[in-house]
Amino acid sequence: MNNQSKLLAKIPSILLPKKITSARKIEGGVNNRNILINESWLVKEYLIRDEPNDPVYLRFLREKDSLLLLKDNSHAPELLKYYDDDRNFYITRKWIEGQPLNNDYLKDNVEVLVNAVLSIHSVNKPTPGDFHYYDVIKRYLLEYKGMERHYPTSPSLNMELSNFPSHERLDQYFIDRVHQLQGLKIAKPLVRIHGDLVFSNIIVTPKNEMCFIDWEYSTLADPCIDLAYLVTQNQLPLNIQHSIADKFAEQLGMPVHPDGLRLNCDLMNLMSALWYLIQAARLRSTSTPTEDQQGSFKEFLSLAQDRFQTLDLL
Repeated sequence: MNNQSKLLAKIPSILLPKKITSARKIEGGVNNRNILINESWLVKEYLIRDEPNDPVYLRFLREKDSLLLLKDNSHAPELLKYYDDDRNFYITRKWIEGQPLNNDYLKDNVEVLVNAVLSIHSVNKPTPGDFHYYDVIKRYLLEYKGMERHYPTSPSLNMELSNFPSHERLDQYFIDRVHQLQGLKIAKPLVRIHGDLVFSNIIVTPKNEMCFIDWEYSTLADPCIDLAYLVTQNQLPLNIQHSIADKFAEQLGMPVHPDGLRLNCDLMNLMSALWYLIQAARLRSTSTPTEDQQGSFKEFLSLAQDRFQTLDLL
């Protein structure tokens, strides 16, 4: 069996084009396996992980339904086919040619990005997989509270986690930020957000357009969450942050409340810090971790530490 046959062996035939001239694996995240076929079709397999806070079916459902909702939107890839037999989950979509967004490009193309994001936000239909980010953070807080019970590991993990904030302090931090946001009484129209606007998910095409990929965390939510996630996960410089907020306000015809954005940024950083710690615990709970897993463990701990320092919690 050649390499191409091995790559395609487990993929349901319904997802594949009639004629296959090439197939190669594309680097992706921890959630999926991506195979590029004929340099034009991307087959995405959603990997099942032992993670109750992030069921594979919901990740598949959110992406599939979001792409169906956005089938006429040029800022989302075209969904070609999908497959679900309650155990295996796949989509096939058009491959988007281009390069991931970066700060050098963004500083001169803020309006292009803002217009693309607002185009997505013009959709306000719900889907069965929609969720609330507050619920995600609450579940992460519970998992962090019971870390030793959920992930019985070597004493070294408990020692390293002892340097991080207590779950009581994080619970209170979360409650305080939510109450402050509610106290602002900002009108929050619910719109379709992407939910994971890291630069690697924003592709700049040769035509100088932007297309968003990986819709596993799309939901109906406050549009400010997309803005806050964009700011925090890409660590945008202040001048670009202000430029994006100003352009959003200009296009929407209303100001972006600075306190509202700040508080949402705090919550997104808190969510990320907790996620990094949980991933580190999962890696350390492996009885015989590989060298790559050891490296990822240290990286996740470092990223969690950076987030907590940003929030003045360390």
